[in-house]
Amino acid sequence: MAMELATQESVHVSREDLLADFGEEYLSIQALFNFCFVPGGRLSLLKDLTPEEEWGVNNFVLLKYLAVHVRLAIEQGRYVWNGDQIVLTAGRLATTKSVPLYLGLVKNNTPDENPWVLNWVGERPSCSELPEPAQLGQWPGLDKGAEIVIACDLSTDERRPRLAELEGAPVVAQSAAVAGAVHWALHRGLAVPQIHGGGRGYFAPLFLASRDDLTCAPELVAPILVQGDRLIVRALLEPHVAYSPARAVVERWEQLPAWLLDAWDRATEGNGADESPASGEE
Repeated sequence: MAMELATQESVHVSREDLLADFGEEYLSIQALFNFCFVPGGRLSLLKDLTPEEEWGVNNFVLLKYLAVHVRLAIEQGRYVWNGDQIVLTAGRLATTKSVPLYLGLVKNNTPDENPWVLNWVGERPSCSELPEPAQLGQWPGLDKGAEIVIACDLSTDERRPRLAELEGAPVVAQSAAVAGAVHWALHRGLAVPQIHGGGRGYFAPLFLASRDDLTCAPELVAPILVQGDRLIVRALLEPHVAYSPARAVVERWEQLPAWLLDAWDRATEGNGADESPASGEE
């Protein structure tokens, strides 16, 4: 019996080796794909087990969610071995009856492919000990009175969202308008936490044309990175692009602010939303 246990433990990969399998990217869908093969059938089963939700084209929102929670679970050691299978939670996803969901991963035997394979999704893994979900960590404090620094190019560029309401105004005036819109949104508690790459920041909606209905999608969103006593805005994004990094932070989509849900609803009418390849989230 002791020999069997020693043999079984010897095939377990160290946490450091598991983390190396993600590659250099951090908390991204590509890093998840570097780490493991995600069969479409397993992803569909995970969707079927959870309450109905719009996960975007090719389920990229769900993949982003898994990219964050799987990586952090491995990083924090919140997984268990069930023979040669790694068992961890599917973040905080649960069934319609609030039963937690789990993932199982095994070593990929195909050479030159993803090191691991998602081979099981379900409610009740056969292991004796159940892992806990990963902790997302702490977000920096959001000082509403902090200096807001606009560190992105507001000039007309077809690759960037246009400031139609400010078109023709000098760049200095546009920067002041954006900073003012961010300041206004922060003071009304409209910012939402988000996680992307190594940073934990916020999205602030930019209501430039009208502020009569704050449940509607804004014209743009500004990713905010907290640096000391300054709030840095390095990009302006289409509102729906904010959904994926913000959805990865909350347990249920209903916990997101109304303005972001409206932006996502508008973008997914006819299932047309896709992730921007140059989203610029912080």
